Amino acid sequence: MSKLRSRLSSIIAVFVAALAFGVAPAEAASAPATLETTRWLTSNPNSGMAPVAIHRDIYLAGATYNWQVYTCREGYICIDPGRNIELSPGWYSWDCSLTPSNGFYYESCSLQTGGWPKATFDKIISFPNSGNYRIGSMLQAE
Repeated sequence: MSKLRSRLSSIIAVFVAALAFGVAPAEAASAPATLETTRWLTSNPNSGMAPVAIHRDIYLAGATYNWQVYTCREGYICIDPGRNIELSPGWYSWDCSLTPSNGFYYESCSLQTGGWPKATFDKIISFPNSGNYRIGSMLQAE
C-alpha cells in the first residue's frame, strides 16, 4: 500500500507541475501540436529589421510526426506538405524564428531534447503583399 501511495503521489506531482508550467503533452494520434504567433510583415524586408522568435517546451510521445513549418497570410489556410520525423518520447525545446534579410525572410524551426543533435527545418520565403501573417510550426503524429 505504501508503494501505491508513493507512486500515486509521484504521478500527481508530475501532473501538477505540468499544469503549473502551462504545458500539455502531445500524444500520438491526438490533435496537432502547434507553435504559432501572428505578426505584421512587410513584403520588402531588410536585414536591419528585428527577427520574430517563438519558443515552447513540449512533451512528445515516441512516434513518427509530420512536421510543418509555415508562414501564411492571416485568414488563409496554411498549406505545407512538411516532412516526416521520427521522435523518441521525451521533453523537447521547440523554437522557431523568422529573420528578415534584404528582400526575403529566413524561417527556421528546431526541436531539441537533452543530449541529442538539434533537428532543424529551414526555408527562405518572400511575400507579394505586406500584412498580418501567421508564423509557426505544427507536429501531427502519423
